[in-house]
Amino acid sequence: MFKCAVATMLSDQLEEARSRAEAILSRPGSAQDIRNSVSAVANISLPPSAKYRHITAETMLVENSVGSNKKEAMASLQKLSTALNILEKYGSNLTSPSRPKYWRTVKHNNPVFRATVDAIHGGRGVLCLYGYTNQQADGLSFPEDVTEPDVAKVAAVTLEVMSLRTELDMLIKDTHPHPEFFERIIPSLTQKDDDNGLSSDALVISPSSEKPWERLARRRCLRLSPLSPPPRPPSQQVSSCPTPL
Repeated sequence: MFKCAVATMLSDQLEEARSRAEAILSRPGSAQDIRNSVSAVANISLPPSAKYRHITAETMLVENSVGSNKKEAMASLQKLSTALNILEKYGSNLTSPSRPKYWRTVKHNNPVFRATVDAIHGGRGVLCLYGYTNQQADGLSFPEDVTEPDVAKVAAVTLEVMSLRTELDMLIKDTHPHPEFFERIIPSLTQKDDDNGLSSDALVISPSSEKPWERLARRRCLRLSPLSPPPRPPSQQVSSCPTPL
C-alpha cells in the first residue's frame, strides 16, 4: 500500500514537472530555465520505463550498450549521450521561432549526423517522432503537406531526449541518485573492470618486499644449470654394449 502511494506521488510529480518543462521548451526561454526544468524531470525517482512515454528509452539503452564490464558499458553510453545531444539540437531548432532555413530535411551525408545520430540504434526513430517521417534517397524530411512542425509534440519529445541525456551524464559521472535503475537494464554496469587481465587469485610480489631468504631462493631458481661436458671423440667414447668375443 505504501509503495503504491509513493509511486502515485512520484507520478504526479513527474506530470507536474513535465508540463512545466514542455511549456518552457515550447516558447522562447532562458537556457537556465530550460536546464532547471529538465533537471527536475531527470531527478524524479522513477525508472526509465515509468518516466519516458514518447522515446523508447529502455530499448535505446539496451541496444546501444556494449561490453562485458562497467568501463566498456560506460563508454558506449557516452556515445549514446553524444547522439542525444545532437538530437536535442534538432528538436530545439524545430521549436525555435526562428527555425533554420532548411529545417524540413535531415541529410544522411551530414558528417555530424552520420557520426552521432545515425551511429546509434533508435536515432532515426526520434527524428520520426519530431516529424521527419518521409524517407528520401538522401535523407529524411517532413511530409510535403506539413507546413509547420507540431511544436507541442516536438517539445514533449525533446524534453525526454534532454532528460535521458541528463540522466546518462549523471550516471557516467557517478552522481545519479538511482544508478540501480540502469543496472537492472544493463547488467554489465555491475561488473568490475578487469584492465590488467590478471585473475583474482594472481599475486604479484615486489622484489623490494621479499625476505632475504625468499630473494636467495628466487635467485637460485633463476640461476642457469651448468653446461653439459662436450662429447668425447669416437675413440674415447665408452660403449654400453658388451665387447664381441
